[in-house]
Amino acid sequence: MNKTFQKIFAKAKAENRSCFVAFVTGMDPDYESSKQILIELSKYCSVLEVGVSFNTSTSDSSIIMSANDRAIKSGARTEKIFQLIKEVKSEITSDTAFVTMGYLNQIHVYGIDKYIKDCKKSGVDGCIVVDSNNESPEDELIFKGLTKNDIAFIKLIAPTNDSAYIKQSLKKCSSWVYIVSYAGVTGSKDVNLENVKKLTKMIRKQSNIPIGVGFGVKTLEDVKKVSKLADLVVCGSNIVERIKEGSQNGLSGQNLAHFVSEYVINLAKGVKH
Repeated sequence: MNKTFQKIFAKAKAENRSCFVAFVTGMDPDYESSKQILIELSKYCSVLEVGVSFNTSTSDSSIIMSANDRAIKSGARTEKIFQLIKEVKSEITSDTAFVTMGYLNQIHVYGIDKYIKDCKKSGVDGCIVVDSNNESPEDELIFKGLTKNDIAFIKLIAPTNDSAYIKQSLKKCSSWVYIVSYAGVTGSKDVNLENVKKLTKMIRKQSNIPIGVGFGVKTLEDVKKVSKLADLVVCGSNIVERIKEGSQNGLSGQNLAHFVSEYVINLAKGVKH
C-alpha cells in the first residue's frame, strides 16, 4: 500500500471515521485559483482527486465537462497539472493524498513511462484511469509502473461489473478500490446505496482492501450514509458546481478557495462514525 494512504487509513481508524475525498478539475477556473482551492481543501480532506482535463471524457456529466472546458481555456495541459500538484504539496503540511483522474488516451499520448515518472516527481499518491481495460497491454504497463513507484492504481467497480471482473480488478489494486454507485455519468443521479451494499459484499468476499464510494454523493446526509458502508467517501460534481458558482460571482484565488471550502467543511463532517 502507498505510504501516504497507509497514514491516512491509520489516522481515520484511530479517529473512528471514514476518509473524505474531494474531486476538483485541475486548473478550474485558472491555475492560481485552483492552487488556492487545493491548498485550502487539503486542511479538511484526506484525499484530493485532481481531474486532468480531457475534452472527450466518457463518464463525466456536463458539470465536469464544463469544468474541463474552463480549465483547457485557462491553459490546462497534463504537465501543468503535475506542476500544480507539486506546488500544492510543497506548500501544505498535512498528509493529504493526491490522486489524478484521467483517461487512457491522455496517458497514451503523453507517454505511459513519462506519466508515471511525472506522477512520482510531483508527489502523486494514486491514479484513476477511468476507461482502462483490465486486459489491455497498456493497463498492465500502467499497473507495473505505478506499483514499482509506490503509487496506487485505483480501479473503478460499477454495478454492471460481475464477480470475475471484480476479482481481476482487485489484483491490480493495492491501496483502495473505487465503487461507482450507479451506471451512468458523474453526479447525474442520487447515490445508490443498494448498489453500494451489493458491490461492497462482493468485494469483501475476495479482499479486505479499503473501499471508496462515489457518484451521486451530494449532501451531508449522503456522506453520513455512505461512510457507514465505505472507508472513503468521494464528492465531486457539487464541489465543481460550487467552484463555477463562485467564479461566476467574480471570486478568484483565496476568496474562491474559502467559498468552496465552506461547502466542503460541512460535507466532510459526515464521515464521523
